[in-house]
Amino acid sequence: TAVFLSVLNMSLTASYVILFIILVRLPLKKAPRAVSYMLWSVAAFRLLCPFSFESILSLVPMNARPIPQDIVYRQTPQINSGITAVDTYVNSSLPAPIVGASVNPLQIYTRIGTDIWLLGIAVMLIYSAVSVLILKDRLKSARRTEGNIYEADNLKTPFVLGLSRPRVFIPAGLSAEEKSYILRHEQTHIRRFDHIIKPF
Repeated sequence: TAVFLSVLNMSLTASYVILFIILVRLPLKKAPRAVSYMLWSVAAFRLLCPFSFESILSLVPMNARPIPQDIVYRQTPQINSGITAVDTYVNSSLPAPIVGASVNPLQIYTRIGTDIWLLGIAVMLIYSAVSVLILKDRLKSARRTEGNIYEADNLKTPFVLGLSRPRVFIPAGLSAEEKSYILRHEQTHIRRFDHIIKPF
């Protein structure tokens, strides 16, 4: 439950950062890809790191831990996001402990939230593993045509696979012109290290 609350706090603060990035990217659509990577690295930092650097210049008046770790044990449970409207709305709907009850209602809701979160992780891991196995099966028939280029009969779209030695997989039966354009596109991805950045 403690880990779930930590992840929830990180996700809440990151959601404000992501919203800001989406708005900032609108006028920067034609900016170099490096600008986009730089912006999204801020969101990645918020999603991955359990701490943050706060200053008076922060873009969002956001508490790094809006949900206290001991919220389920408080007489009057409250969050403190730093945004008054959000705090007022959420705090008015949080259930207070019932005198004489064996379990605080908020403990039950937190436990349910934790179980749903763990189930979501399990489903995503299983989905990822099955996707990799299906892809591996599809690539059994792939034939190397030249260098790091492979053709496969049952592919619908081309892609790059691999981190240290990336391979380009393309559908079989393409015309020479189509193949030329697609390979140029995929090799540009490799030159820009997109195949390394994308998984992260």
